[in-house]
This record gives sequence, C-alpha cells and structure tokens, in this order.
Amino acid sequence: MNTHTLTNASLNVVKILLQVNFNASVIFVLLASLLTLTGSEFFFDNNSDLYGPLANNLRMVLVYLFLVQLAVYGFYQVSSNYGAVVVLGAFLLVLIGALEFYCSVNQIEVDENYQSLFLYAGLSHFLYGGLCVLMKNEQ
Repeated sequence: MNTHTLTNASLNVVKILLQVNFNASVIFVLLASLLTLTGSEFFFDNNSDLYGPLANNLRMVLVYLFLVQLAVYGFYQVSSNYGAVVVLGAFLLVLIGALEFYCSVNQIEVDENYQSLFLYAGLSHFLYGGLCVLMKNEQ
C-alpha cells in the first residue's frame, strides 16, 4: 500500500513538472511567433536571401502555428481534453521532418532554431498530454 502511494506521489510530481514545462513551451511558442512576425530576429534569422514566394512562407507557418496553439490551448483549458495536446505535440514533431523536406525541395537553408522550437514544444506537448491521458484512463 505504501508503494502505491509513493508511486502516485511521484507520478503527481512528474505531472506537475511536465505541466509547468508545457505551459512554458506554450508561452515560448506564442512569444517566438509574435516576435518573428513583427520582424524581430531575436529567435530566428530573417533569411533575407529568400525571395519571391519563399520570402514569407516561414512567417506564415508561424502565423498558423500561433493560431493553432491558441485554439488547442483554449480547447484544452475549457474541456480538459488532453488528446488535443498530444495531437498538437505529434504535429509539431512531424513539422521537423516537414521543414527538412521543405528545405531540400526548395534548396534553401533555414535557421536551425525552427527545429529546436518544434522539438521542444512538440516533446513538451506530447509528454504532458500523454501522461495526462494515461492517468485519466487509469482512473
């Protein structure tokens, strides 16, 4: 019985740590998107060597990412649906490969910080949402 209580306590501590990290990643994604959209190069290089239709593609991806992040976070807060958080995390992880594909097809280089952002946010969302889904299913 003490082992079960200890396991629950440690699982709750892990959940709290993942929740704090998840909320930090949400803030980080929103902040990075907003600052990049305003022209700041604080998080990502501007890639001024891009031209034509490629010039603003990555900025538009950040607009969509910003809107999706707001929608999923709002949905999660209202309905406590952790599945949406897991799906967004998986999507962000898939974006890493999609960005590589985009770069190879268009023969361009983009800032590696995009991949770091997608990896951090994707893992944060996926791990937190996944743990919460597992804990919810056990109850």
